Amino acid sequence: MNKRNSVLNTLLGATCIFALGAGAVFADTEAEETKKENDGSLLDEMVITAQKREANMQDVPLSVSAFSGEMLNKVGITTIEDLQFFVPGITVTNDSMAIVNIRGIGTSAFGVATDPSVTVYMDGVYQPRPTTGYQDMFDVERVEVLRGPQGVLFGRNSTGGTLNVISKDASDEFEGAIGITLGNLNKRTFSGTVAGPLSDKIRGRATLLRNTRDGIYTDIVNGNKYQDQDTFAGRGTLAFDLSDNFELVLRGDFNSERETGYPALRGEYTPDIIAAGATVPGNDREVAFDTQPVSNVDVWGVSSTATWTGDTVGFKSITGYRESSVDIAIDVDVTDLFIFDIGFQENSKSFSQEFQLYNTDAGRVDWMAGMFFLNEDGVGGIDILFQNPEIVIGESNVTTAYALFGQSTVHVTDRLRATAGLRYSYEKKKYIFATDVNGTEVDSGSPIDSWGAWTPRFALDFDFSDDVMGYVSATRGFKSGGFQLGDAGSFDPEYLWSYEAGVKSSLMDNRLRANLGVFRYDYVNLQVVEYIGGVATTSNAGKAVVNGVEGEFLARVSDNLDLNATIAYLDATYDVFFEGGVDFSGNRLANSPEWAYSFGAQHTTDLTNGGTLTIRGDYAWRDTVNFSRSNLPQFRSNTYSLLNANVSYTSSNGLWEASIYGTNLADTKYATYITAGRNAAGASDDSIPITVRGEPREFGIKLRRNF
Repeated sequence: MNKRNSVLNTLLGATCIFALGAGAVFADTEAEETKKENDGSLLDEMVITAQKREANMQDVPLSVSAFSGEMLNKVGITTIEDLQFFVPGITVTNDSMAIVNIRGIGTSAFGVATDPSVTVYMDGVYQPRPTTGYQDMFDVERVEVLRGPQGVLFGRNSTGGTLNVISKDASDEFEGAIGITLGNLNKRTFSGTVAGPLSDKIRGRATLLRNTRDGIYTDIVNGNKYQDQDTFAGRGTLAFDLSDNFELVLRGDFNSERETGYPALRGEYTPDIIAAGATVPGNDREVAFDTQPVSNVDVWGVSSTATWTGDTVGFKSITGYRESSVDIAIDVDVTDLFIFDIGFQENSKSFSQEFQLYNTDAGRVDWMAGMFFLNEDGVGGIDILFQNPEIVIGESNVTTAYALFGQSTVHVTDRLRATAGLRYSYEKKKYIFATDVNGTEVDSGSPIDSWGAWTPRFALDFDFSDDVMGYVSATRGFKSGGFQLGDAGSFDPEYLWSYEAGVKSSLMDNRLRANLGVFRYDYVNLQVVEYIGGVATTSNAGKAVVNGVEGEFLARVSDNLDLNATIAYLDATYDVFFEGGVDFSGNRLANSPEWAYSFGAQHTTDLTNGGTLTIRGDYAWRDTVNFSRSNLPQFRSNTYSLLNANVSYTSSNGLWEASIYGTNLADTKYATYITAGRNAAGASDDSIPITVRGEPREFGIKLRRNF
């Protein structure tokens, strides 16, 4: 414990000295417009809604990172997976679904009666299924990553954190854009956006996206290509100004994917597999499967946001309806032998409603109260295919969730603010399952369970000066329990207390932004998901402790040069965890690298023709990661680093944009997930690791015409 504290204190002290004393640290690439208007003296303000009302990110007493849509394009962030290389403390596993982990916390399992620990919101609407989270981000105004439990304002199961994706608003001026991307691996992306007024009181916006790419793995048995891309997506918005203080915004979106997902690579072709006649690939870009991997995902939804703003109070109603359909096929044994294959199906229909009431007058107290309701009806199942038997598990689940919440911030003095909030959450799940073996039902059931919890938050933040703010907070988090697939039993809800302290600063005449944070989580009944031979199980660790330090730095070194950096240290362990007669106490949590950091630099040159040339590079490094609660070395990734670059030109009138991009330029082969494979008898075998890898080197050109 002394060594742990020593490391944390040393890192925090060194980071503080670096932030306060360095003149040429790390910058905000969003500051270009502000630089031009203020002679380079100010970094651009980032207005976010992390507390469900607009505020400057530097004034919010939370650990939050935010990216504007322009920044996403410059850095090359196109999916949730890309965020992990630019936000401290986040990792993403991409094995056919987006398993988001923040500070080592983030569970996901197949099944309609399970939920993620990191929530995703799109324009204020909760996205219930983790299987639909891995989508292209396009026409986005900004993305906010809230680290730590968001038990009061966001509630439902957000023990790890929350991702807020905010799409661009309908425009009151006519505008649009057409874009095309051409790259290696036959990459082809086409996008089009049109926006503008439809009448004096109605505004609109519509965007379509088509994205395709060849696969990177070749099946030497049939010649098929795997880990490809094939997406067609769109989004539309209508905004109605019903009166001077009443706005209604209607949104609709869809996303259709017909891909092969992220197939695994077999780490060991054992003698029994070879003797059974398995084909052995010749290199690490070749595979041999008897079942073609499939990842078909269809998602669509509609929502309405009604906002009434009065002189002293405001009211907001957010209504959402979403449907999703997922069909996944996985060759679990990772050979061309028919040993163990899985087919997974999931269909979800959800309705959510949130009401918010808040003050709009600038007084000594800022307050908000609200209520939330969710109903989700899910149907799915899994086909487990051996040579014999064939096991089919069908399931359905109805989730009903209610919550009441409130939060207020008192301006105790001109410099000191005190925040207190409280949420009560209630959730009920009605689960039905049936198990067939070779066409005969052998088991069925219909368990029902419910859970409720109070989750308070307390925080103090203080302005040490006009440029430096510090905060401390204590927050309770809660995630409801659920049911394993079939008759594998239920699992208990998890609880935690999160303690956090941080400093947010804008130094050197606002040319340097340095944000630092330290935190501690005390978990009880932490839900732990383990994939054993392709089948997920969820168990509860009695106690777990997570300690960490994070830093984000943004700066304007000169009028033309911006730099940025992030750093994160994480000490995440199971303190008490017994499962199946095995003691995992003392092991590190999965997806919790001890160290991670990133650096970026951007140089902008004004050309003689009035255009601008921007050169940007980004480097990210990730420590070793355990993917199993056992911490066995075969289920541990190596350290790795990624290098991205972008050179872009913008015409003087801003109508033309052209860029050359490259991601993972060193073609680093890195693991995003490792689990146990299957032997020739179909049994799970820890000596056979199978690995899911991230994306290879990609490069190409992008052209965009604005109008």
